[in-house]
Amino acid sequence: MKSGQPTWEELNAYVDGELTDERAAEVAAALGRDPALADQVAALHRLKGAAQGLVEEGGIDLPSEKRQAAAWLRSGMALAASLTMVFLLGGLWILLSPPPERHVVWATQAWVTHANWPAAASDGSRDQNGEQTAALRLAQQKLGPAAYVPDLLSAGLSLDHVGDGPVIDGMPSLHLGYRGTRGCRLSLFLLAGGLGLDQQMLDLAPDAGSAGPRQAIAWQGGGFSTLLLAEGMDPLRFAEIARRLFRASLEQRPFGRETRLALQRSYAQAERCLT
Repeated sequence: MKSGQPTWEELNAYVDGELTDERAAEVAAALGRDPALADQVAALHRLKGAAQGLVEEGGIDLPSEKRQAAAWLRSGMALAASLTMVFLLGGLWILLSPPPERHVVWATQAWVTHANWPAAASDGSRDQNGEQTAALRLAQQKLGPAAYVPDLLSAGLSLDHVGDGPVIDGMPSLHLGYRGTRGCRLSLFLLAGGLGLDQQMLDLAPDAGSAGPRQAIAWQGGGFSTLLLAEGMDPLRFAEIARRLFRASLEQRPFGRETRLALQRSYAQAERCLT
C-alpha cells in the first residue's frame, strides 16, 4: 500500500478519477485529515470544472483534435492551479513572517537622522562644558533623571548636535551628534525603555554606506536602550569608543582616567574618517 501525503500529480489524478480504487481511498482519507489539502482539491475541482465548461460548452461532442486541445487545456489549468497555490502559500508565508525586530527598525530610522543632522562643522570655539550641561538637562527632561550624556572630548569628538531621535512604539529617543576635527561624525541615540536587548553589545551587521562602512552597536541597561553608529570611521576606533561607552553607561558615571587615556590613544592611532 502506498502511503504518505498525496503529491500534486496524485491530487490532479484524483480529481480526474484516474487513481486506483485503493489509492483513491488513501487520498480521500488524507483529505479528511487535512482541511488545507481538501481546500486545494476543491480549488482544483473548480478550476477544472471551469476549463471543462469553456471547451465543452453545451455538451457538444468534440472532434478528436478538439478533445486533444481540451486535454491540453485541462493540464494547463492544473498547472495554473499548482502555481496559484504556490504563490498563495508564498504570500501567506510573508504575512505570517515576524516583523523586523524593534532595534533593527530603530537603527534603520536612526541612520536617516544621522545623515540629516545640521552640517555646520564645529570650529572648536564652542563651550563644551555648557553644551554638555544643556544636553544633560534636555536628556533628563525628555528621558528621565537617570539619562546619561557622555563627554567624548578624550575620543577627539565634541558634542555638536542635540535633537529628537526616532520614536519607537511610542517611546521617544534623543539624538546626540558628535563631530571630530578629522571628518568624523558619530551619533548616540538614547531611548527611555527596552527593546528586548540585554546587557551585551549587539553588533548590528555593518553595511556599505555612501561614505564608507557603516557600523552600529546597540545595548540596553540602566532603564535605557542605547544605539551608537558611525559611517566611515576606523573600525578599531569605533569599537574602542563603543566598548568604553557600554561600560560607562551601565555604571552611569563619567569616564575615568584610564578610559580617557585609552580613548586618546585610539584617536591618535586611527585613520582619518572617510567622508
